[in-house]
Amino acid sequence: MAGDVQSAWIAAGASIAVSLVSLGTAIWTNIRAERTQRDQDATALELEKLKSRLGAENDAAKAKRDYEYEARKRLYSELYPLAYQLHQAALHAQHRIANLALATRDGYLAAGQDNWLTGRDPYYFNSVVHNLIAPLAIYELMTRKLTLLDLTLDRDLHCLHFIAGRSYEAMRSDFNLVDPRYPQLVFGPSDQRYAPPEVRPSPAPREQEQRWMWRQGLYSGQISQAVDALVVADGTTKRVMTYAEFAKALQGADLRTADDPGGPASAIKQALRPLADVLYDFHPARRPVTWRILLAQAACYRAMAAMESGVSKRDSILSAARYAEPADRKTFDWIGDGTRSIPPTWHEPVDFAAEQKSAWAAADLFIESALKDYAGRHKP
Repeated sequence: MAGDVQSAWIAAGASIAVSLVSLGTAIWTNIRAERTQRDQDATALELEKLKSRLGAENDAAKAKRDYEYEARKRLYSELYPLAYQLHQAALHAQHRIANLALATRDGYLAAGQDNWLTGRDPYYFNSVVHNLIAPLAIYELMTRKLTLLDLTLDRDLHCLHFIAGRSYEAMRSDFNLVDPRYPQLVFGPSDQRYAPPEVRPSPAPREQEQRWMWRQGLYSGQISQAVDALVVADGTTKRVMTYAEFAKALQGADLRTADDPGGPASAIKQALRPLADVLYDFHPARRPVTWRILLAQAACYRAMAAMESGVSKRDSILSAARYAEPADRKTFDWIGDGTRSIPPTWHEPVDFAAEQKSAWAAADLFIESALKDYAGRHKP
C-alpha cells in the first residue's frame, strides 16, 4: 500500500515536472518567436530604408548623369567652335607679335617712309590692331555664354578660357608689369617712373620721354569697346570679324589718324582709338611697357598652343610658353645686332640688351603666375 502511494507521488511529481518543463519551453519558444519577429521586422525596415536610400541615390546619380550629358552637349555645341576660333586667333596674334620683333630687328620700325606702322599704307597697322584684339574678342564671347554653361565639366576648356582671360588682363597691365613683382625697368637717366598722362600728348614727346610719358596699355572699358568693335551678328549668334570683314567695315579709314570717316566706320575707329594711340609709332625702345604686355600675351598664346597639341601637365605647358630656349628668344628678339633696331637719335644710354632680358623674364613670370593661379583655384 505504502509503495502504491509512493509510486503515485512520484508519478504526480514527474507529471508536474513535465508540465513545468513544457510550460517553460512554450514560454521560451514564444519569447524567441517574438524576438525573432522583432528582428525580422527591424531587418525588413532597414532593408526598406536601404532600398529607399539606394533608390534616391540612383535617382540622384541618374539626374546628375542626365544633367552632365545635357550640359556637356550645350558646352560642346556652344564653346567648342569658339575654342577652335580662339586657338586660331591666338596663333595669328602670336605670329604678329613675333613679326613686330622681326620688323624692329630689321629696321622696319625705324623713322622714315619705310616704317611699317607709320608708312603711307595703313594695312600693316590695321592688321596689327585686328590680330591683337581678335583673341580677346573671342574670349569675351566665350565669357558671355558662361551664365548658361558649366565650364567645370571640361578641364581643358576651363584652362583655355582661364589663360585667354590672362591675355585679356595683360592688355590692361601696364602699371602691374612695372611693379616690384617684376624685373626692374629703367625708364630714364633720372629715376623716372612710368606716369603717362590720361590724354595722349600733342605734340608727341621725344622718343626717350615716351618711355614714361606715353600710355602703353588700356583700361578695361577701352578693351571692352575695342572688342565690341570687332563683334558682328551672324544670324542668331555673334562672332568676330575676319580681317577682310574688318577692312571692309573700315571703308578705307586709317586708324592712325584723328579724322572722322563718317558712317559705321566712325564708330569702329572711335572704339579702337585708344589701342591705336598705344601702337602709334610703336617701337620697343620707345614703349618698353607695351612690349612687356605683348610678350606676356604671346606667352599666354604659346601656352594655349601647347594645350591644343595635347600637353596637359602644368610644368610642360609652362615650358612651352616661356622664353627659355634660344630659338624662342631669337623669334622675339627685337634688337638683333642693333645696327637697324636701336634708334640712332637715342641720346640717353639705355642697356637695351638687359631690358630685353628683363622683358622675357617678366613675361615668364606672368605666365607662371597665371598657371599657378589656375592650379590653385581649380584643383582636380
